[in-house]
Order: sequence, then structure tokens, then C-alpha cells
Amino acid sequence: MLEIIMKETKEFLRDKSNVFFFFVFPVLLVFVLGNLLSSLDSAEETIGELRVHYMIEAANPADIMAVEGFVQSITDKSNIIFEITKDLDSSKELAGNDKIAAVILFTESPMEIHIYEGMNRIKNRSVNAIMNGFSQINKAVNVLVKNNPKALSNSMNDEVNFIRQKDLGIKRTMVDYYAITMMTMLSFTSIMLGTSCLITERQDKTIRRLKIAPINQVKLFLSKIFGLLPQIILQISILMILSVLFFGANYASNLLDNLYLFLMFTVLTFAVILVGAVYGLFVNVNPMATIFPVLWIMMFISGTYSKEIFIDGITQAMPIYQIQEAAFDLAIFGNYDKANTVIAVCVIISAVLLVIGAVEFSRREEL
Repeated sequence: MLEIIMKETKEFLRDKSNVFFFFVFPVLLVFVLGNLLSSLDSAEETIGELRVHYMIEAANPADIMAVEGFVQSITDKSNIIFEITKDLDSSKELAGNDKIAAVILFTESPMEIHIYEGMNRIKNRSVNAIMNGFSQINKAVNVLVKNNPKALSNSMNDEVNFIRQKDLGIKRTMVDYYAITMMTMLSFTSIMLGTSCLITERQDKTIRRLKIAPINQVKLFLSKIFGLLPQIILQISILMILSVLFFGANYASNLLDNLYLFLMFTVLTFAVILVGAVYGLFVNVNPMATIFPVLWIMMFISGTYSKEIFIDGITQAMPIYQIQEAAFDLAIFGNYDKANTVIAVCVIISAVLLVIGAVEFSRREEL
């Protein structure tokens, strides 16, 4: 089994096209997309003025003070403008006609926030992000007051910060964005490794010798598949290391999160390769003509090549978009939840496909 794994690795590295497309090309794309096209992905140029109408229906004085304090702190009279409204229906109509960004209604305690979005997707996401921040801080204050009513007043005298906003610790650039999306691209295009792992044997006319060799057919299939693991590890390692060293990309802010990000993409790539291998067992059609067009369309719709490409209701449903979302959640915020889901799903898919592939490979007398 070890001999087959070493053979697979040597043959992969011997092919110059493999070395270029799986090692060099993704790193170059991080540089090209992250630097040369960064001006096309400038968030400051797309948000513009954020004018929001709001209404307070809460009766609790603490809630009213919290909202008014928040509005006062967030309004800068230039780009972010919060204006109180007395006619909710008229404000909704203005939002529907794209005259304002959104309408926000603050209701009774425990406070609920209702957002009536406008027509601009970028502004809608900005408003939601702002209100999510307010909601989280307000919840933290309420918990603090409930547990220790004197805490806030004492903190002012003792200069103790009971609530701190999380510092991301890294100044993010578009290079960081494309470093992660190119990892996703590399993982999904690795499906070609799976489909070609047996094609090479056919072309070299060595597949017959493998089939009649005195070795268990299941073990032979597993050796061929696991023989691709060193290539997966090399691909992801080279992309992460070179994009950091040469182009200043940032992934996660600490070693543990980076290792977990590496693990997530390794497990993902292995599952994708297995999809290709099983596909190659059942479908005798060139994958370049059947699989690649679908992959490129999915990556395009998922914002892999530009974050500006977003089709509401379609983009969120793309598996590639969900993978990228999990990676960003882990790298930027240190949140493992979505990454854990990706790993769990990929492990299940891999286990099922390993069984299907091994059974089908053993059943066929010749490929």
C-alpha cells in the first residue's frame, strides 16, 4: 500500500502541468485578484450615504435611552444618517422606492428590532451588520445590569471596562479574501485528481496488471485514493505559505485557527477527490467537458472571483459559497461552528464514497 502511495505522489510531481495548475497557478491568482482587481471590490465606493429612518415603540426608559444613545453615537451627519420618523408606512414606502436605505422599528422590552430593507443589497447588509452590533451590545448590558445593577455605575468610577468590542487584530485586505477563495477553488478543482487517478493507469496500460496483482481489490482502491493525500497536503500548504510570505496574505490570527482551517480544507479536498474518483468509475466521459463547466459557474456565482457577484436566493445555496463562509467565519472571527459542520459533512460523504468506490472497483474485472 505504501509503495502505491509513493508511486502516485511521484507521478503527480513528475507532471509539470500538475505542478503548475495545482501549486503555482492558485498562488498567482491570489496576487492578481487581490492586488490588480482590488479597486473593483472597494466597499467604500459602493455603500455611499446610509440614510435610515427609525421609530421607537418601546416604553421602557432604559430601552429608549439605549436606542437614543446608539443613534447619537452612530450618526455622523455625513455618510450614516439616522432620522426619527412618526409615519412608519411613509418611511417604508421611501425604502421601497430606494429613497432611504431602510426603516428600523424598536419595539417593547425585551427589545425587538424590526428592519424593513430598501432596494440596495450592499446597504441592506450594512444596516443589518450595524443593528446586529447594537443588539449584541444591548444584550450584554441587560445581562450585566440584571446580575449586578451597580456594575455600570461602579465601572465609571473604577475605570473598569465590563463590555469590550472584539478586536480582529489584523487589518484585512482583498488579498486575504482571495487567499481563502483560491483555497476553495483549489479544493474543488482537485476533483480532476480523483477522475484521473485511474485514467493514467489506462493510458499507461498498467491497469490490467493492477487488477490481476496478488492484492486485495479493496486495498488496491484505497491505496490509489489515499495515495493522493500527500498531494492534497502539499497543495494547501504551498498555497497558504507562499501567499503569506510573498503577498502578505492573512488567514486566521493565531496558529491554532490556521491549523484548523488547514484541516477543514484538507478534509474538503479529500471528499471532492472521492467524488471525482467515483464519478470516473461510473461515467466514462471526459470530466473537463462535464464537471468543470458546472464548477466554474458555481464558483462565479459564489463570489470566488469577485465578492461583488451575489445573486440573492441563489448564491447562498451554493456549496462553494457555504464553504467560503465557514472559512471566513473561522479566519476572521475564530468561530468554529460552520467549519465543524463542513468537516462533519465531508467526513460522512467520504466514508460513503469510499465504500461505494471500493465495491464498484472490486466488482469490475477491467476498467
